[in-house]
Amino acid sequence: MKVILVRHAETDWNVKRIIQGHRDSFLTARGLRETSALLAALAIHNYQVECVYTSPFNRALHMGRSLSNHFLCPLMIEPALKEQSFGQFEGLSLELVMKHHPKEANELFNLNPDFKPIGGESLAEASQRIIHFIYHLEKTSHHETICVVSHGRIIQGLVTLLKERNLNNFPEYTQPNASYTLFDLVNGECISLKWGVASHLLRL
Repeated sequence: MKVILVRHAETDWNVKRIIQGHRDSFLTARGLRETSALLAALAIHNYQVECVYTSPFNRALHMGRSLSNHFLCPLMIEPALKEQSFGQFEGLSLELVMKHHPKEANELFNLNPDFKPIGGESLAEASQRIIHFIYHLEKTSHHETICVVSHGRIIQGLVTLLKERNLNNFPEYTQPNASYTLFDLVNGECISLKWGVASHLLRL
């Protein structure tokens, strides 16, 4: 099964560096252009996507609907594709969190995939959520090519697991808005991986 893993386009909170998690914000004008650029880039490769699976949050749903319309295939909303929950830090700017909670912010974003903010979940927990969904789908569906729309942090965790089988180097695998990662699964094994493709965004 080939997986095209897409991060949603830029939102207002992305620009303002506000932590979103399970909260939402509107796409920016650039975000709309990013979506169009991504669709144009995928069209060049003529992928035969059979189904799009998306996180239920609006910023991902917009991308999911656009991809579903582009590929003329069903759209499925999947709770396992939600972003990591950042608990008490959601709705706060990254600058504010780093100023008032420097130790926790460093643990959360740079050091410890097992760190769980108050009221939230760890990167390790969120990454297991998405990887279990994808592996289960590969075992139980007959799809040859799917598209999965999710969020920056949880994609970061998933790609790290696929690449290294652990989360030790998770800060190295950030993925820009509206970029995508390609990987192939054969009997539960990732046999190829190309991550963070964003060349289509260079001229925006």
